[in-house]
Amino acid sequence: MGSNNSIICTGYSRLPDGMAGKNLYGVFGVGFEIDPQTDKIMYTSSTFITDVCTDFLNTIFEGHCIADGINEQVKTFESRYFGLGKKAISMAIKDAYNQYLIYASTKSS
Repeated sequence: MGSNNSIICTGYSRLPDGMAGKNLYGVFGVGFEIDPQTDKIMYTSSTFITDVCTDFLNTIFEGHCIADGINEQVKTFESRYFGLGKKAISMAIKDAYNQYLIYASTKSS
């Protein structure tokens, strides 16, 4: 984490009522730190209240080449996460991926 050459792609989604994070943030955020040379995700951060949930996301995404897409990782998350806001969290992940796609389109220009 914290490479001088890394990039950050973030995504956000509204949280549903009943989630503790909604009172603090209003939205759920996911950030991918990516090595632009390899397109591998170096670290994943989120606005989960508990570190265990952020660490859980990190274990799913760390080391994955984001250029290969994220469908399998999202499926893994959705099949293993049992808490409120699953849809909102998945949307934030997809939003971060879309930000990567925007970056990638400028990188190849």
